[in-house]
Amino acid sequence: MAKYFVEKEFQRCTPACHLSDMDPAFMDRLDRVRELAGIPLVLNSAYRSKAWERDHGRPGTSTHCKGQAVDIRCNTDASRYRIISAAVRAGICRIGVGKTYIHLDVDGDKSQNVVWHYYA
Repeated sequence: MAKYFVEKEFQRCTPACHLSDMDPAFMDRLDRVRELAGIPLVLNSAYRSKAWERDHGRPGTSTHCKGQAVDIRCNTDASRYRIISAAVRAGICRIGVGKTYIHLDVDGDKSQNVVWHYYA
């Protein structure tokens, strides 16, 4: 299913999940991001169940619940640029920027061509 990602990477996510929880078309795009960025993409979070989301004070409507979103560890400006640039070229047009991660998703039910930040 995925070219650059293996099961154990998803089991290290918070919460732990499985590669099979992820949308195959999204994983194809994520593989393309990895290829274009030319750096490893370390996943902090991928699939989240609606129950997990609600248990953490969220409404359970996250794109993570569809297996169409990931949060990628990102600690430098250079890697942030490489990941975001690659994501845009791979056709991912929903990007969130945190201090230590990049959120990528492809939820067609939400606003498109958007970049937001999580800074307080």
